[in-house]
Amino acid sequence: MKRRYIFWTVIAGLTVVDSFLLSKPNLLGKIGLVIYKYHYLRTWPRTFLTVSIVMVITLVITYLIHLLVKKEMFKRGIASIILIALIFVSVAALVKTGLDFSTWSYSHTGHRFKYGAYLLPLMLVSIFVHELITLPKIPKPFPLSPMNDELKKTQSTDVDSKS
Repeated sequence: MKRRYIFWTVIAGLTVVDSFLLSKPNLLGKIGLVIYKYHYLRTWPRTFLTVSIVMVITLVITYLIHLLVKKEMFKRGIASIILIALIFVSVAALVKTGLDFSTWSYSHTGHRFKYGAYLLPLMLVSIFVHELITLPKIPKPFPLSPMNDELKKTQSTDVDSKS
């Protein structure tokens, strides 16, 4: 349980760092934010709110999956498939970010903005992989011994024969 808190503390710190990086593009990047109407990335508070909303949604999704597996409403295999699909979506977002920043318009936004853009999908991948690794395992009930049934039968026949 303590490891889980440490992990989420690191993610919270990375959220602050990512929002700082995304809110500090160079001059061409600031012009691009205006042209492409990225209002949610213009200032640090807006960027922090945007990145925090993404992280909270991710937290809710992973907690819900964790809870459904723990309450045995989902099998562990189904939850694993869902988490693997979310990992693939996050990796696809990372690849798209890489492709976007190799084009001319995004490549001149500055290194801080670029690193911030790469950090967000990396955080999503790490959260979903962490949840996949820490999915709860439902203990199987201890099987009853067939000897118990035979013992009960012999005891009941012994009681019947004595009567």
